[in-house]
Amino acid sequence: MTRARTWGNRILESVIAGTALLTLSGCITVNLFPQDRGLVEKKLRPQEGATEKVVFLPIHGFIGDQEKKGGTPLLGGKTDQVRLLDRELEKARRDPHVRAIVLDIDSPGGSVTASDRLYHKILLFRQRTKIPVIAFFGDLGASGAYYTAMGADEVWARPTSVVGSIGVMIANVGVEGLMKKVGVTDRTVASGAEKEMGSPFREMTPEDRRIFEGLVADFYATFLEVVERGRRMEANHLRPLADGRVFTARQALADGLLDRVGYRSDLIDHLKKKLGMNKLMLVTYRESDEGSPSLLGMDAGGFRSVSAQALAGLIRSLGPTPLYFWSPGGLIMK
Repeated sequence: MTRARTWGNRILESVIAGTALLTLSGCITVNLFPQDRGLVEKKLRPQEGATEKVVFLPIHGFIGDQEKKGGTPLLGGKTDQVRLLDRELEKARRDPHVRAIVLDIDSPGGSVTASDRLYHKILLFRQRTKIPVIAFFGDLGASGAYYTAMGADEVWARPTSVVGSIGVMIANVGVEGLMKKVGVTDRTVASGAEKEMGSPFREMTPEDRRIFEGLVADFYATFLEVVERGRRMEANHLRPLADGRVFTARQALADGLLDRVGYRSDLIDHLKKKLGMNKLMLVTYRESDEGSPSLLGMDAGGFRSVSAQALAGLIRSLGPTPLYFWSPGGLIMK
């Protein structure tokens, strides 16, 4: 047996032994055959005699499709919100008692692609079912979250919501100065001058910036088109509102970015009138089984799954990423 093979066996044995020890100690649960999880209905407010439903679907936190891309568990969670919403809307579509959907949004936005995918799935659901969809902002309905809401029939906010941040940014950091200080040299070999564009390991050139600004302009134009259609708003009215700033709910209402400002009780009263019903059951969907981490995954007592995909995601996050995202005081392209 070669030395390399011997060391490989030792590493494998150590991993298996360590996993067994953690399993026996209760730190992790090993599930060699993870099963698909279904969605189950959970009543938010049962009402005696009510059979017709309003489904509340949460869109909270960063809007992304991390699970599809492997996720970055070291940075917390890996929920594919696009896939989840798709499953929720399909469940609602198959239920003849669902009379309305409320998108319970509390988010600063997220990736350009994930925000756009959510928006299109909501539009498609409305077209196929004719079931009314209302977007309802919590603390925050900014950037990609506002973009997503443009797929709804109506856009509501609570009196204390922060709304807006219509715009796009490409987040990028540079660590070339730090690398020089610690004596690390980047030796990447690339096929063209712009292949490494946006690399955190080299300075941004004027040509890099020109290309990035072109990307930003194109994504921004798409955002404006979506809002113009969703709010039936003229471009000359929208442009002054779309410089990335945020608004209070009342400011956004006055500028035409919202349809209503109110509380959940106001929204339910509105739906009862809209649907011609005196009683409505409020429900949401939950995973039927939260499941267990698969082999070598840890998610108990503060543990997080650590994998090659997670490390790759962490490294990848240093690169430029187009975002419909509100990040006050955060990193921007410089």
